[in-house]
Order: sequence, then structure tokens, then C-alpha cells
Amino acid sequence: MESTTTDPLGATRRRLVASQAAFFALLALCIVIDHSAQAQRNGISFYGVDHETIGVIAAAYVVISWGMWGMAGAVGAAGAPAGLAQAVKAVALFPYVILVTPYTAGTLMNWTHMTAGVIMALIQMAIALGLLSRDRGAAPGLAFAVQLAGGILAALSLPNWHFGYLLQGEVTFQIGFAAVALQWLRALAPLAEARAQSPERTIE
Repeated sequence: MESTTTDPLGATRRRLVASQAAFFALLALCIVIDHSAQAQRNGISFYGVDHETIGVIAAAYVVISWGMWGMAGAVGAAGAPAGLAQAVKAVALFPYVILVTPYTAGTLMNWTHMTAGVIMALIQMAIALGLLSRDRGAAPGLAFAVQLAGGILAALSLPNWHFGYLLQGEVTFQIGFAAVALQWLRALAPLAEARAQSPERTIE
């Protein structure tokens, strides 16, 4: 009798959605606690140095890391394109690097913090571009467009040109990337299902 598995990525999708929902809820709480001009200029990182929000944003990083790590394992097992699982793992780990390198702790920490943030963003963009190369449908395209718009807004805010919208740009970027991650699971579902129903998984 053949396996009746119809959605091998279903548990991963639910875990990712739960982690994304928790992450954005906790981030929203941070914004409610402090939505000052300083927070808008310094972005999400501000909540990692503010004593009122550091615990909240740390919890947000933990839950999103949990979701992304689960996604990495699932896409690797599904036979995803080379490098995708490793890229997703990197995205799962970089928030911790950002958290333990507060930009207010001196020049070295500041540069380490910024470098980590830029590298993570570039990896996230690479993941989005990988999705577009595989699926040029409307949903992946919209997810990428939101991520790109957020990235541009954040980038314009970085050089301290008195354009203080880093927080808005980063939040928009992460919303777009959250959609990209879910679209990757959708795109890989047929491959995962085929693997689940392969002769190696068949029960006689």
C-alpha cells in the first residue's frame, strides 16, 4: 500500500506561519512601546538596545529563528535547489548576531552589527531572487516587490541623509520576505510530495 502523505511540508508551513505571526506581533508591541523618531531612524535594531524592548525583540528573534530553522530542514529534505537550505539557516542565525552586537557599544560593535544586517538582507534578497527564477507567478512577484520596496526605503535611510524611515523600510522588507518564504514552500510542495511517494517511502 502506498503512503497517503499529501502535504509533507504542511507541518513546516504551520510552524513558519506561527513563528511569523509571533514575530510580527512582538515587533508590533515594540513599536507600540516606542515609536519615537529615534526608533524610526535606527530601525528594528533600536529595540535591541532599548531597556524597555530588548526582551521583547529578543523573544521575536527566537521565534522567527525557530520557524526559519524548521524551514531549512524541510526544504533540504525536499530536494530544494543547492544552497537554499544553507541560506535559510543563515537567516535563522543572523538575528542572534545582530542582537549580541549592539550598535551603541562602540565603533567595532557598530560596524559588526551593520555588516551582519547587510549580509542577512543580501541573503534574503538572494532567496527571493531564487524564488523568482523558479516561479514567475503573481504571488512570488508581489512578495519580491514588497521586499524590494522595503529594502530600497531602508537603504535610503542608512546614510543619515535626514531620511528617517529605516524602521518602516525594515518592517516592509521583512513582511515581503515572510511572504517569499511561504511561497518557497508552496513552490517546493510538488517536489516534496513526489519524494514522499517515491519507492523508498512505499510500504508494501
